[in-house]
Amino acid sequence: MTNFYRSLCLPSLALFLVSCGSDSSQTVAEVIEQTSTQQPNILFIVSDDQGLDASAQFSFSNDLPTTPIIDSLASNGIVFENAWATPSCTTSRGTLISGLHGIHSGVDTTPSLMDTELLTLQRLLKMNDDKPDYASAVVGKWHLASPNAANDPELQTHPNDSGVDYYAGNVAGNLDDYFSWPLTINGNTTTSSTYHTTAVTDLAIDWVGAQSEPWFMWLAYAAPHAPFHLPPDNLHTQNLSGDAADIAANPRDYYLAAIEAMDTEIGRLLDSIPADEIDNTFIVYLGDNGTPRAVLDASVFPVSHGKNSLYEGGIRVPLIVSGAGVTRINSRESALVNSVDLYATVADLAGISITESVDSVSFSGLLSNADAAGRRFNYSEFVDEAATGWAVRSDTLKLIEYADGTRELYDMTSDLREESNLISQQQFSDQIAEMESFVTQLRASDELAPAETPTENSTDITGAILTNQATHCADYVSSSRSSVMDVINSSVFEGSLRIENDGALCTFSSNAIPNHDFNDGASAFPNDVSEQVNVYTIPASPELAATPTALSLTRDNAILLNGVKVDILAAACFGVGDEKTGCNDINQPWRFDPAFAANGFRVDTHNAHTQANGDYHYHGLPNALFLSDNSTVSPVIGFAADGFPIYGSSIQDNSGVRKVLSSYRLRSGSRPSGQGQPGGSYDGTYRDDYEYVSGLGDLDECNGMSVNGSYRYHMTEAFPHVISCFSGTPDDSFLKRN
Repeated sequence: MTNFYRSLCLPSLALFLVSCGSDSSQTVAEVIEQTSTQQPNILFIVSDDQGLDASAQFSFSNDLPTTPIIDSLASNGIVFENAWATPSCTTSRGTLISGLHGIHSGVDTTPSLMDTELLTLQRLLKMNDDKPDYASAVVGKWHLASPNAANDPELQTHPNDSGVDYYAGNVAGNLDDYFSWPLTINGNTTTSSTYHTTAVTDLAIDWVGAQSEPWFMWLAYAAPHAPFHLPPDNLHTQNLSGDAADIAANPRDYYLAAIEAMDTEIGRLLDSIPADEIDNTFIVYLGDNGTPRAVLDASVFPVSHGKNSLYEGGIRVPLIVSGAGVTRINSRESALVNSVDLYATVADLAGISITESVDSVSFSGLLSNADAAGRRFNYSEFVDEAATGWAVRSDTLKLIEYADGTRELYDMTSDLREESNLISQQQFSDQIAEMESFVTQLRASDELAPAETPTENSTDITGAILTNQATHCADYVSSSRSSVMDVINSSVFEGSLRIENDGALCTFSSNAIPNHDFNDGASAFPNDVSEQVNVYTIPASPELAATPTALSLTRDNAILLNGVKVDILAAACFGVGDEKTGCNDINQPWRFDPAFAANGFRVDTHNAHTQANGDYHYHGLPNALFLSDNSTVSPVIGFAADGFPIYGSSIQDNSGVRKVLSSYRLRSGSRPSGQGQPGGSYDGTYRDDYEYVSGLGDLDECNGMSVNGSYRYHMTEAFPHVISCFSGTPDDSFLKRN
């Protein structure tokens, strides 16, 4: 049994470790603990110009390559059915390496010259002070240094200048000949006569084999990109002559042969990695864009809908993940994911917090939980003479808008070929407005000023106590300001909040400075407060969902009417790192409650503190905005990410004004003890110390209730403090970009 195939029967479950004959000298608990704390290696495999119609893991086409290695990755991991990249090579690579869409990175067309000062994924993986830095390599096609790279000596080091430790491949991008091509290794260029797919695999094998610390290998094949050619016979199953006339007459056959050759060489790479090392490797296989028109299967997509288009044939790509951290086996996932999202996902797996603004949304939760929250909208864009514009989609609809204002709308549940334009049908107007709002916010985010300048027309809400009990966000349209102090640092800050309503949505634009003094606790915040550019949208008429959505580390929870967000969960768990940061697996048990005073999360008197980027946020009752002495019924103090209002902690019933009661209580007895367990009494230290008992209090599992037919959440003095899940559908604007 080869190393690679032996590793495929070793998912991160103790049962399989035993059934595959692992060394019994380690207990199951020891194996699980070792796996959860060890930094995984990262292997990106990028296929060039391979769309869904040329991927054997999808059943759209009857003309597919034979790819047993990629099939094995799929059967031992997850196939993402709705993954988007961009329409072209360079722009997709830009999203992968920066976590940014082209409008924010500058890599918005092909070719492009990427700014070497960007915080690339390779640089990000060296930003963990508590663990060894990742060694990084990019082997193969670079294509981020403009077409002049082939003739400009200064651009030969562009990968290294961008944070890559080791680069070996073709810097300029496309090849003229797979059997004679310019090989650049860390700035020095020679000519290689080894078949490109084989040569880059050799280079990857050599580099990985020399590593002793956690590594990140980005293996970017040129295959199956043109020129179409006959690979060495031992690498594929196609029966082809290889003469020029046959290639011209049957280009798809040669295109598929190149995919098969790549699959064979991927197997050789994986087989070269020792079993224990590959067991600890997170593997990603990704197509960078759709199939070129010359070789597109026209029975799947119209010929004009391939590469360089914003149609599904141009941007929906094969994405397969397998290996370390992936416990869902032989699974297919319909969630919307994006090439830009691999940046944050890898950061999560490596235990690294992202402190700069990115477009990336981690889907690490989906690696182990099919019900994990994800994107509500997907997005792609492109600047090109033939198709400058953008595309956005929800679960069911896709909107395309071109630079000339032309718009197209398609039903993604029934029209993969995008042949029935629904843009003129009025029943979709609300959905179109939501998608347009998402795109407007995304594309404008890099143009926002750090804070709205207070004007004479804005209301000063410094120290304000709210009274409004209206349930609709449209009733709170306003522009407000505040002047408050960072108490410990004796610094004055100006707060700014603007609330707008366009009928369907309410938009909150804030610099995240509260309307009260802050940083007044026993200890100073770990990070100084700084102004932010936070923009959130919520539906003006929210609806209850069929099932609640769980809280997530990747999503903020609410925005209060002083412009400060609520972010309840802490990335802190028993036995993980320093027990203050680094617990990015939402399924990890024994997560600390930051609002529990004894946990020492250095919150101020408002149960708030800052994230690494200075973003001030609440973990519990703000001790502001409303009176909490039962002298009056509490007002609305904010809105959850699903659009439902959040009230303070006092309600009125037949007995008068009283505190609203949560339906959570401390568990009885003691916590489990032993390896990996905290032991001790259930006292509120951990969120798992509590249990929900239906009907115990006034509120439901999400800490909400319906009053006169309108659903609302309540702040509570006891756990869970604000909300414990979303009863509606949270808006994607609350997905964390920081």
